[in-house]
Amino acid sequence: MILSRHGFGRVLILVLFGLLPQIGSGQTSVDGIERIRQSLMLLLPNVEPTSITETPMANIYEVVIGSRLVYISGDGRFLIEGEVIDLEQQQNLTTPRLREVTLSAIERVGEANMLIFEPAEKVKHTLTVFTDIDSAYSRKLQREIETYTHRGIRIRYLFFPRAGVDSPSYMKAVTVWCSVDRQKALKQAMSGEAKEMRDCENPVSNHFQLGTMLGVSGAPVLVLENGEMLPGYVDAEKLYEIMSKMKPFFEKQ
Repeated sequence: MILSRHGFGRVLILVLFGLLPQIGSGQTSVDGIERIRQSLMLLLPNVEPTSITETPMANIYEVVIGSRLVYISGDGRFLIEGEVIDLEQQQNLTTPRLREVTLSAIERVGEANMLIFEPAEKVKHTLTVFTDIDSAYSRKLQREIETYTHRGIRIRYLFFPRAGVDSPSYMKAVTVWCSVDRQKALKQAMSGEAKEMRDCENPVSNHFQLGTMLGVSGAPVLVLENGEMLPGYVDAEKLYEIMSKMKPFFEKQ
């Protein structure tokens, strides 16, 4: 079962509320982290938390599982899903962390498992795009791919066939991936050209599962260098303006 960010907390909170052992007062932060880790292993044996860390809130821990971020009370009784705001500092503590988690999840895919269009000259920005071959606006973006790369924007495609695994859109994505010239095959598929279906080892299902976990429901969805996700089409000039004003989470070495 694949749970999106929006569905994960609602399921897990019911489990935690009824089953987690209570943690006594006087525990250290290390005790709390280890207790939460062990409890999650008991309840979700096939799920390994990416991280469990303290938060600025007393006795509240941040738990990251894959691309999901939730908060769990130190006594193991309550799970909180949503944004945490520091009123004194007037800062949203959740959004920056969630964007960082998003980027980390995407980077774990590995560029060898992405379809990438490189600028002819210097790379100024890198954009990750969840795309669907049968999406009108995904096709519009692809038709204008050279205007993006001309601006120094490097495009990394992940496939998100909205109709799901084994749908016609999914099979078109697999066919593109299994082609000798993937870029040419994608351009042809996006233009509506019929192709003989192919099959091979491919990352399309993993792309789709990642998109689902990140809350993607349509295409295209643009993931910026700071982890922000923009649904829909944005033209190259506007996108370049947006990306030039932001600081990436992960600076290239």
